[in-house]
Amino acid sequence: MSQRGKERVRERAITALLASPTLEAAAREAGISKRTLLRWLQQPEFRAAYSRAKADVLRTATAILTRNSGRAAEVLEEIFEGEPVPHQGSRVSAAVSTLRLSLDAFVLENLDERIRKLEGQEDEF
Repeated sequence: MSQRGKERVRERAITALLASPTLEAAAREAGISKRTLLRWLQQPEFRAAYSRAKADVLRTATAILTRNSGRAAEVLEEIFEGEPVPHQGSRVSAAVSTLRLSLDAFVLENLDERIRKLEGQEDEF
């Protein structure tokens, strides 16, 4: 198999790891054995690529939450100011969860940025 072919199989394996509930299912989806997948997971470059892919997925999810935060606040405002309507609990729960998760992600991103700056300062000493 060519080097490019091997890279494509590894990319499929990473995609499968992100989408599958088990290692067995991920290996099957990627068309490799579980043993091969476990061996790859021991390799630093594969683990690094997998970590980057997971981070990309989380960044996308965070962006969606952030984008929906305004709508979540509007839902809460509508319920707060409007006439009582039965069965609004699920809307309130979804709005509150969106705001909480978005705020948590914001705090973590800021913390990560501050840590990176501090680590950069340490390198300067």
